Amino acid sequence: MVVLLAMLAFSIDTGYMFTMQSQLDRSVDAAALAGASCLVEGTDTAQEAVLEYLVRNPVGRPGTIVTSDELVQKTAEFLAAHQDDYEILYGNWNPTTEQFEETSELPSAVSVALRYPNLPLFFGRALGKDSFDVQSRAIAMYQPRDIMVVLDFSGSMNDDSELQAISKFGSTAVMNGLQQIYEELGSPVYGNLPFTPQWATVQGVDPVDATQPKITVQYRFTSVYVTSTKTLSSVKLRFSNGNYQTFLSSATSGTFQGSGTNAGRQVTEVYVKTVGHALPNGEFFNFTSSAITNTLKKALGLDSIAYPYPSGSWSTYVDHARSSGTANNTAGFRFKFGYANLVNYWLEQKPMYSQTPDLWKVSAQPVTAVKDAVDLFMEFITTVDTNDRLGLVVYNSSSGNARLETGLTTDLPLVASIARQRQAGHYHTYTNIGAGMQTAREHLQANGRTNAFKMIVLMTDGIANYYNGKYDVTAAYNHVLAEANASKTLRYPVVAISLGAGADTELMQSVADITESRHFNVPGGQSVADYRDGLIEVFEDIANTRPLKLVK
Repeated sequence: MVVLLAMLAFSIDTGYMFTMQSQLDRSVDAAALAGASCLVEGTDTAQEAVLEYLVRNPVGRPGTIVTSDELVQKTAEFLAAHQDDYEILYGNWNPTTEQFEETSELPSAVSVALRYPNLPLFFGRALGKDSFDVQSRAIAMYQPRDIMVVLDFSGSMNDDSELQAISKFGSTAVMNGLQQIYEELGSPVYGNLPFTPQWATVQGVDPVDATQPKITVQYRFTSVYVTSTKTLSSVKLRFSNGNYQTFLSSATSGTFQGSGTNAGRQVTEVYVKTVGHALPNGEFFNFTSSAITNTLKKALGLDSIAYPYPSGSWSTYVDHARSSGTANNTAGFRFKFGYANLVNYWLEQKPMYSQTPDLWKVSAQPVTAVKDAVDLFMEFITTVDTNDRLGLVVYNSSSGNARLETGLTTDLPLVASIARQRQAGHYHTYTNIGAGMQTAREHLQANGRTNAFKMIVLMTDGIANYYNGKYDVTAAYNHVLAEANASKTLRYPVVAISLGAGADTELMQSVADITESRHFNVPGGQSVADYRDGLIEVFEDIANTRPLKLVK
């Protein structure tokens, strides 16, 4: 009986010791996780969280509830009782050596150790032992993030600022945007161009004396407006069908256009005769196909001015404005010339950096919305004290695929600066979203830190159209979905942010759904400022995507 009682006493004390150890382990584990979750706010906040969880989970008093009002007092009592019994350290967890490495520079892990001394035994006193100690240590870490930002710099990222966008946003909004872009380029002066496109006026021969007329012809494609310092006698027109038609006049100005079979025909030659004019047919103005470009360049004062950029010319600009198949025509500016459709020519026809290298400075849309979103993202990321790294991928590259602009780095201003200095169609005009996602994924696989949480932030207008070296909408679309599934397999969430009136929001939502992430859309005609709160909410989700891990 004595032996049985001794064994029972030993079992009770041993069970009690294990129970106290288990309670301490849970308390320290919870405190370490709480501290790690607050490290992004600094070590002072983390320390408060550690102490709070130790106080709220005392050893030997299960079911104890510490109210918020009691917390300050209970914390003071805990510190007084255990000032020599606890240790809180900050550092990083090395998964290779499985060691905690203490550091004060951007720590990502918290080590919490606590000892409860002199806990009483029930029956051990009979054997001369009155108390026992329990101690525990836990190490918890948050995962710093390795984030690849994938940006769309295809040619379509200018679309919302071009004349083609009038049907979506109205003439006033688009013209105001072109005016702003012109001013951002420094309001350059080329010849006698106005801002709003106007008909070109061709100057006739300068008179040598008062007996000769000064004649001008304003060319309006299917009509001309003629002025003269002398009374007109006749205006003879030739049309694109080869016919001639002569109009008699006794005024000093007037509008002349074909009638009958010549109605609506393009004017190709103009002969203006005034009273007493020496030339039999009058003064000749040449708008034939071989001469019209040079005639209009001279009328606009562009014939003696150097074209400002590496690609394009004043001739191709004039031809662009003359064309019937462009948005310029739809906007009502065919055969009209001004800075508005000159800027449109650059955005639409010459968007690449090698063609018009100043376009990265302007606020074309939706590419500027992408840049502003990147700035907002960087601003948000830098407000927390973490060891995050960012890398930047743009699509397309000169090959039509994607380009790694910078690998993963803690130099976040560098990433924002590079993004700001890119323009729509910077390297290539087509849209290879899948290649951008693939380049980002492969860089994360090859260079991501073992302890880091890896993710991709994709910003795009969402119109995938280029794959494997050629224009192929179906293959490009499927490539995006394949890359989303590849990221899902690796557990890399892809946050999809679509911008612009032409965004394929359905595709971007699919990417987010596949990778169990978020999609956010900034509609065309809106600035990032209009959607700042919504974007911040998305970025907060990204910031909170920081899994905690108890490593020891």
